[in-house]
Amino acid sequence: MENITIYLNLVIAVAIVLGGAVAFRYSLNRTANEIQERVIHALQSEIQTLQDRIVALEKDNTRLSQTISIIRTALKQRGMSVTIDGDLISISDAQGNSTHASRMQGIDPIAVTNAEGK
Repeated sequence: MENITIYLNLVIAVAIVLGGAVAFRYSLNRTANEIQERVIHALQSEIQTLQDRIVALEKDNTRLSQTISIIRTALKQRGMSVTIDGDLISISDAQGNSTHASRMQGIDPIAVTNAEGK
């Protein structure tokens, strides 16, 4: 009778250890899956924010290009020519008597955007 009790206790102890290990592993996997879902959601949100910002910057770039075009046309009607070559901007009169050339300095676009309140 004592042998049966010893074996029964041993079987119960092994079952408890195995059950605990399975429960721990399940809990660990569930926690990892929850964390993974949160990270995926956060990254999708960040991607959407960046896509929205790209759209806004493309619209702003189009508006600024149109503004430059209007200014160039207005200056051309007054006999001035504006040439933009990369970061070099040249302004001259129609006769070529007066020319002003200037290079754009390195501008931090984030600082400009923040200063504009966007």
